[in-house]
This record gives sequence, C-alpha cells and structure tokens, in this order.
Amino acid sequence: MAQHQFLLDLPVLAELTRPTGNRRVLTLFREHQHLAAIAAPVAYALLRGVESLAEGARRTQLSQFVLELLRSGPPVLPFDGEAAIWLAREAPRRERQGRSWTPLEGQQAAIATIHELTLVTRSPAVYAGVQNLRVEDWFRP
Repeated sequence: MAQHQFLLDLPVLAELTRPTGNRRVLTLFREHQHLAAIAAPVAYALLRGVESLAEGARRTQLSQFVLELLRSGPPVLPFDGEAAIWLAREAPRRERQGRSWTPLEGQQAAIATIHELTLVTRSPAVYAGVQNLRVEDWFRP
C-alpha cells in the first residue's frame, strides 16, 4: 500500500462535488487519491456544510457523495495530541507575525506537518512561512 503524501483541504473536497468542477483538481484527485488523506476537522466541516443545506435533491446528492467519500475514499486522519502540541507552539508564533489562522486552517497545518504530508489547498498564502509544511495548489498550473 502506498504511503500517504497529500492532505486535501475543504475547498479541494468541495470541488469534487461540483458538477462542472475544476478539471485540473478532478484529474489530480483521480491520479493521486490513493496517496491522499483527509483531516478529521475537514471531514466534520464538509459533513456540517451538507447538513446545513435545506432538504432537497442537492442535499441528498451531496450527503451520499460525502458519506461514500468517507467510507471508501482517502483515510481520515485525527487531530490528536501530537497535532495539538504542534499547533499550540505554532499558532502563537504566527499570531506574533500577524498571520493568525482559523481553527480549521491551524488543525490542517498541524495534521499535515506531523504526518509529513503536502497540504493541498486553494489558499497556499495562508500557510506561507510554516517550517516543514509543504503546500500545493491543484487549482493553478
């Protein structure tokens, strides 16, 4: 089994749900999904977003997609003690630089860093300057 190499953020996963999603993102996901993982806080945010939608065909479709993704897609990695320690050390440093994160951004960075994964995000600038964190934007060539 291949070692995980990528941690997919919420905008990347959301793009997979769009009927006419970004072709580059869809192609790279198909090529690398066996090397990808999802952060548990991102899985929660995705599920929470779907549950917030009004009842209807789109909610049903998205719910089925997300549940199938979480059942048979990339593994979900927890925000655990090691990630909490990393984030508790990194967040104040970033805040002193005037570059604070949302809780989700910080948790993703922590999980990606401790697992030595490349964080695939639409917002690479948010993570600029973080030591030992590799970032890729699949939305841009």
